[in-house]
Amino acid sequence: MKENNVLGFTTEFWILCSAVFAYFFSFNFILPQLPNHLTALGGENYKGAIIGLFALSALGTRPFSGKLVDSIGRKPIMIFGVFVSIYVLFSYPFVAGFVPFLVLRFIHGISAGCTPTATTAIGSDIVPDHKRGEAMGILGMSGNLGMSMGPALGSEISYRYSNNAMFIVAAIIAATTLIPAFKLRESQQNTVRFTWSLLKLRWEDIIEPRVIVQGLVMTLTVCTFGALLTLIPDYCLTFGIVKNGYFFTVVTLTSLLVRVISGKLSDKFGREVVMLFGVLFLILANVMIITAASTTMVFSAAAVFGISTGINSPTLFAWTIDKGNPKYMGRGISTLFIFLEFGIILGSVIPAWIYGNNALNFPKAFLFTLSCAVLALFAVIWAYRKR
Repeated sequence: MKENNVLGFTTEFWILCSAVFAYFFSFNFILPQLPNHLTALGGENYKGAIIGLFALSALGTRPFSGKLVDSIGRKPIMIFGVFVSIYVLFSYPFVAGFVPFLVLRFIHGISAGCTPTATTAIGSDIVPDHKRGEAMGILGMSGNLGMSMGPALGSEISYRYSNNAMFIVAAIIAATTLIPAFKLRESQQNTVRFTWSLLKLRWEDIIEPRVIVQGLVMTLTVCTFGALLTLIPDYCLTFGIVKNGYFFTVVTLTSLLVRVISGKLSDKFGREVVMLFGVLFLILANVMIITAASTTMVFSAAAVFGISTGINSPTLFAWTIDKGNPKYMGRGISTLFIFLEFGIILGSVIPAWIYGNNALNFPKAFLFTLSCAVLALFAVIWAYRKR
């Protein structure tokens, strides 16, 4: 592909980045307030389900979206996921109990199972191979920009107005994703028309065996993220931090600082080498969360965790695209996302169960995620030695 635009990428790539930005802006806009909203609906004992059900739905959707992305095309699956997100965000204000709210969270996960798989596949199609790591860094940075702005602004709207106002604004933001989405061309060659038979899955449609190691590392590294999504509102309150959305703002801003450079370094020195540093930062972040004794330490831990995320995420996606079957890129990407969702489920459910609404159990809860990070380090070392 001709490199004829900013930083060596085409206009189409930057249009894709704008779509990813808008999608993740709306996606994270509501996250910090969901535990409190669920408590207000009478479901305070089901906080782990906020992320767990969402991730479970996304996990179940990934194999189908991966197959459909490779068959009917990237663009239809991307747009379908956006429409699901718009529908659910508009529906949240109209549910009165915690059970229908959790049902909506489950449906919302379908969106996450479709749109990111499709956008990542489009990105892999339209960028030069030798700039893959850098491209994944920029694409991830676009999502992180949205994620960094979303939680803080969502929290402000919630506190100034209401959670229902926050949901409506998030739905409007999600709708803006459709503007750049419809401008994108279909990047998959030789697409077919959708038929119900395409939803019949074989084992080889579900898991790409070439990227099992990358998937395992993904699961172990995102456990911490799943735990933070579930526990950080209560964790921050123990330090007197009411607007917990700023924790995630620090995470995403520090992640932005290293995403592109880490992608470039992985293009130059190899994915495994860069992943080693990313996992070491993840281990340090967990240790800081466990031992934090002040608000300064809490936000310092957020910064270190953001650095680890900024290194690990683009490197893992580039590593997966490197090792996957080029004919079934959607399947390889969906496999990585399956492992991602599994890691988020583990990270949201198990630490929440250990926590048990008792602040004294926070160190034990994050000791679990620390153990996962250490296992990830061993897995990356093994992959490096094998290379």
